Amino acid sequence: MDAPAAAVIDAADGLTWGEVPSFRLVMLLAGLGRTPFPKDGRVLDMFLDNGFRMLHRSESQLVIGGIQRISRKQPIVPMGDDPAKEFRDFEAPAHILTSFDFRFSDGVLTTETRVRCTDRRARRLFAAYWLLIRAGSGGIRRVWLRGVRRRVRARAAEAG
Repeated sequence: MDAPAAAVIDAADGLTWGEVPSFRLVMLLAGLGRTPFPKDGRVLDMFLDNGFRMLHRSESQLVIGGIQRISRKQPIVPMGDDPAKEFRDFEAPAHILTSFDFRFSDGVLTTETRVRCTDRRARRLFAAYWLLIRAGSGGIRRVWLRGVRRRVRARAAEAG
């Protein structure tokens, strides 16, 4: 992509559900319609409104992360004023730490998810979950990246 890194990361941050309708449809179906995904709503708010936090933001990278407890009672672990440090240092058993990023380097936008399970049980549960969602997750990522690219191009066309 021929654009400044900051513009690309801003586009990833600001992407709306209306710009990625197939991703929105998948999420609506997965939630059986219980959760609204308004067309003008930011995609990242799905995470940030549900316990995930911004762990890092720079001109060329955006990192979001969350800590999930293996429990139905309170599955999301709240993070305080320094979420990046809390995330990095978290070690309690029976938890799954998930982060994903958007990184722009040398004209290429990538996204990657990283998962750290704090014990064997968490690893087994996550492995089973990943088997179920892996293919769909890859498809969603491609749709998400294309949506960001379209947003960058649209903003550039508007500017100039």
